[in-house]
Amino acid sequence: MEKVEKLNPSFTKEDVTIHSKNRIFKRRFAIDEYIVSYKKFQGGSTHEVVREIFERDANAVAILPYDVVTDEVILIEQFRPGALNNDKSPWLFEVVAGMIDDGESIFEAAKRELFEESGLKLTSEDDLYFVNSCYPSPGGTSEIVHIFIANVDSNKFLKNAGLDCEDEDIRVFKLKSEDAFTYVKNGSICNCAALVSLMSLQINKDEVCEKFLKRR
Repeated sequence: MEKVEKLNPSFTKEDVTIHSKNRIFKRRFAIDEYIVSYKKFQGGSTHEVVREIFERDANAVAILPYDVVTDEVILIEQFRPGALNNDKSPWLFEVVAGMIDDGESIFEAAKRELFEESGLKLTSEDDLYFVNSCYPSPGGTSEIVHIFIANVDSNKFLKNAGLDCEDEDIRVFKLKSEDAFTYVKNGSICNCAALVSLMSLQINKDEVCEKFLKRR
């Protein structure tokens, strides 16, 4: 297969002028107000525009646990206030995810979140398959989510997990990967990180299995 070169953006950070930045709200999350101008594709620059950005002040990890032996994935279900306007339910089907704490590496955060939200243990970075680092909604938030598929034993998860100190109430369950792919297609799974990781598993399954089988 012919190697495809990377797709490069038309401009860089040097083509943006930040005229001001102010934190206008701070509680659990924060909002920063930017006044910026930037180069236009047809030449020249924009006028000064105001943009409010939702800030977590940290990036996140998301992990899809996958058992290569049984061909099963581990998913979680929990209440999400951002989905209160969902006509069906604000309880969403997701993958393990959470914020990277100060001083943590991405691997350390993945290991901690996996245990906190599913009871599964991760011992080596070799048991992670990197999917992508993506912006869930860059028009309104600066957050980057580092997405992985994790090599796990599907018999060792907890059915209920989460931290009481964070008011987490999480149901953990497993299902065949093909069933999960069907739930992605029919809209039953609508969480962004879950969609990306499951579709990546479906597309790259041979490569994931080859990597993980060497570790079992």
